[in-house]
Amino acid sequence: MIAAAGLAAPPTDAAFAQTPPAPLPSVDRVRSGMYDASDPPAIVRFMTKTGYKAELSADANGDPVITGRISRSDYTIQFYECERNTFCNSIQFFVQAPRPAGFGLEQANAFNARWRYVRVTLAGDVVRLQMDVNLDAGVTGDNLEDTLDIWRQLLETFEREVLKSG
Repeated sequence: MIAAAGLAAPPTDAAFAQTPPAPLPSVDRVRSGMYDASDPPAIVRFMTKTGYKAELSADANGDPVITGRISRSDYTIQFYECERNTFCNSIQFFVQAPRPAGFGLEQANAFNARWRYVRVTLAGDVVRLQMDVNLDAGVTGDNLEDTLDIWRQLLETFEREVLKSG
């Protein structure tokens, strides 16, 4: 095979034979790092290990709730689709604050159009930020850590752009 002027020749079969493929993670390693909403204490341990303040309690119906603080906001993680207060399938990150003067439906819609994973809602004199996460069948620790980071970043954006703090 002839290489075109200025272009490298394609690799030969010998070049591929000298570089073994990277090993794939074992099934046991992947499964041991899975998290789902049926084990709230494991989620709290993971969050604490990755630097988040998180405490587990229960809501008025007995379903699990995680509370904590990120930046200047107290947040809640509510568990949904639970069977007898266990074996939950999804969670919702939630924060609320007093509604800033002049912040109305137009501003909420503009915020929602701009950000993919969260939504702002208005309820009287309260503004809320919510993010739903499906954990049915589990996610990896890397995915959960990324989800927590997305929540943190968007919560800080909410504080700056909606609450005008920071």
